[in-house]
Amino acid sequence: MKAQFCIVGATRGTGLLIAQQLLRRGVAVRVVARDADKAREILGHQVDVRYGNVTDPGSIRQAIAEDCKAIFFTVAATGGIDGRGLFGSQARIREVTYQGLANVMKAARSSGFSGRIILPSLAGLGRPSVMIRILDKVKPGLQRNLIERELLLRTSGYDYTIVRAPILVNAPAGKAEIHIAKAIDKLTAGSKISRGDLARIMILASEHGAASRKAFELFSIKGEPPSDEQLVEELQRIPR
Repeated sequence: MKAQFCIVGATRGTGLLIAQQLLRRGVAVRVVARDADKAREILGHQVDVRYGNVTDPGSIRQAIAEDCKAIFFTVAATGGIDGRGLFGSQARIREVTYQGLANVMKAARSSGFSGRIILPSLAGLGRPSVMIRILDKVKPGLQRNLIERELLLRTSGYDYTIVRAPILVNAPAGKAEIHIAKAIDKLTAGSKISRGDLARIMILASEHGAASRKAFELFSIKGEPPSDEQLVEELQRIPR
């Protein structure tokens, strides 16, 4: 029985929160990290840490295993201003965000992986907006990379879920009313969601058939956090 969840990129951001939420549930977790020592320092010995750099296909082939139930691809380009890829090299951003996913999928195929790939993306991606233009300036080529990697995954033959989130803020899950929708309005500066809630939804999507081969968007409003059952009901209403 497949029990492991594989997280590619789990030493910071959403990937780290996914790992922590899964560990609190007592779930077997494998982490693929460019800095394996840092991953062990942060997550301890409860996780199976493997070295893997998404820009090095050979290292990824050694890290992905066929017994994984789902793969979370949460890697983002680093460097540039403040280490988050802001105003970084356009070639480097593409190498990580687009080609990195392609390398992971090739490694998964060679290992015999047959589970689901969970990919975070950006809400309002295909709809022109001021915020999309700004993000594309501070991370050159970002819009193209995200659109093309969504297409790459959708046409790969793998089971998948694409979770499009608005602007992310560093906050835990369960502090706002989250909804799942087929589409929302254009991305605006006021469209925000916590990384904790994004991690929660990505985990939920990995576990339910209602999320299979779907792309959906998230939005947050003030109110009571929804139960998993309520979120699954919303997932069921999203067409493939």
